[in-house]
Amino acid sequence: MASVAILGGIGLLIGLIIFALKFAQKSKGGSTTSTSKKSTTNATNKTKAGGAINRKVILNPEADAKHILNTLTPHTTPLQIIYTVATSPDNLTVSTKSLELRADVVQRKLDHLKAQAKSDANATLDELLNDDDDDAWASDEDEDEAAVQAAKAAKEEKKKREAALAKATGKDAQDVTKVMLEGVDDDVLGMQWVKRNLNTLGVWPPPQYNSTNTMDEPTERNLIMTMGRLNSRSLNSHPDLLTAGPTGKLDPTYFQSTMEFRQRVLQQLDNVLRMACTLRSFTLVCSILDAIVMFKVGLMDVDSEKELVWFQNFMEEKYGKEGTPKLILDDMYLGVPTVEPTKEQGRSSGEGKTGAATMTEAEKKEEEKNKLVQLIAQSRQVTTTDEKMSLEMQITRRHAESFTKDKLALCQRQGIPPQIGMAAYRESWFIIVRAYKLNDDVDDDDDRVCNDWNGAMGGANPNHFTVLKENNHPIIEMLNQDTIQKFEDEVIGSKKSSGGGKDMCDRKVIVGWPFVISNVAQKSGKVKIQLPPPNEPGRYEFCVTIKSQDFLCGVEEFKLVVDVAKGVKKKEVKKEEEGSEEDKDGKKDK
Repeated sequence: MASVAILGGIGLLIGLIIFALKFAQKSKGGSTTSTSKKSTTNATNKTKAGGAINRKVILNPEADAKHILNTLTPHTTPLQIIYTVATSPDNLTVSTKSLELRADVVQRKLDHLKAQAKSDANATLDELLNDDDDDAWASDEDEDEAAVQAAKAAKEEKKKREAALAKATGKDAQDVTKVMLEGVDDDVLGMQWVKRNLNTLGVWPPPQYNSTNTMDEPTERNLIMTMGRLNSRSLNSHPDLLTAGPTGKLDPTYFQSTMEFRQRVLQQLDNVLRMACTLRSFTLVCSILDAIVMFKVGLMDVDSEKELVWFQNFMEEKYGKEGTPKLILDDMYLGVPTVEPTKEQGRSSGEGKTGAATMTEAEKKEEEKNKLVQLIAQSRQVTTTDEKMSLEMQITRRHAESFTKDKLALCQRQGIPPQIGMAAYRESWFIIVRAYKLNDDVDDDDDRVCNDWNGAMGGANPNHFTVLKENNHPIIEMLNQDTIQKFEDEVIGSKKSSGGGKDMCDRKVIVGWPFVISNVAQKSGKVKIQLPPPNEPGRYEFCVTIKSQDFLCGVEEFKLVVDVAKGVKKKEVKKEEEGSEEDKDGKKDK
């Protein structure tokens, strides 16, 4: 009996100890919940007081364009143009906001991981004291399987309700728990990984980037994204990136931003290109076109022989020997604008599905008539008082068939309808026209260009900056006086400074015109560009340069010569007509 009493006492003592442990654990858990509620309240008050990050970004495109224009000069290199656009005020504003949002995501994930670790520790103690111990002390007869399952179901339902409530109130932590962040999660690649590899490639710090100020975080971020784009071939083939991609070990706060950054920079480069055409700077226009190709293709130098060979080999491997982008130019004409045939005339001339082989005799005669009308129009003399001239050419895309086959095959592999998959295709070329006045009866290339021509065309002042000021053009409002002077000296003042009229004509754009293909299957088409005639009669040579905005390929260039005769001023003609009408009226009165 004594032994039974001793055992009973020991059992009672053990029971008291377990009860004390349970009480202490529950008291600790209650304290944690209270603190958590207090923290939540503080966070809520902070949000109401303006502590939450506002995702809205306010941009000023006009001020941004003004900054870019006044930073560029006629001789800015393509790489420096890209740096200028990448670090423009608007782009830095977007980058600053991205860094703020990333810092917020990082902090929320760290807080969540800390709370989760604490919760896991408490859950482990709960299992030890509640589940394991209770099960150990419970007898087989007392265990109710149905009750256990019901308790688990209730627990799961409670979790679902809490998760739904958290999501509805914006307190859902799941959004950050699944975001892989460089510096927080192991083996995740992001901006710092790109920076280290750019340094290994020898392109960090960025070459030709001059800044007197210390590089701040937004500037560094944008330049890393810029250099990452220009060196994308090396980075995209890196073993670390090839391994991290399939496993989801990429930081979206960086790599998603790079895609948005790329689209924004390309749009800004296109806008700057249009502005450079307004300023008439041939050198700057060509540099911007090179910058666009560099940023789209991903390379540091468009003139590198190594890069040209790589691009040629890449295109031949992907599309075949006929797949390298090239334009074949035919039927070039410069003169009086020709009349375009109507739809009915177009059908009779063999255009469309039927083709010339199925044309009737009447249709063939109509086609010959249309050609004759165009030839007669083309033979007409251009005069100084004509409203416009027309530059016309037939352009054939040698690579159209190869590109179309590749796009169709891609749509089939991805299960996308061809109409949808090919609708987003864009291929851009840019046509630049310059003009030279020629000396009469001179065959020597060195002396054939007249150095006395002031470049006046279309009856306007030869100094187009004066015209822009007189017309209150918006671009004048954006330019500082120093910037205006730089471009004026380059395009207009060069005649006085060095080289004479030829140098001026070399650097002055008459027309800059984009030629965009939106149908990948389009084989050929006719291009017509309107030009103003020169103010002075004489013999003129027009130089036409065609550069790609998408491909690293050769420049197409040709020259056309046109004779311009002195025309009769339209105002005088109008007065003569009015006078003749008055004479007729006077005779009638008599």
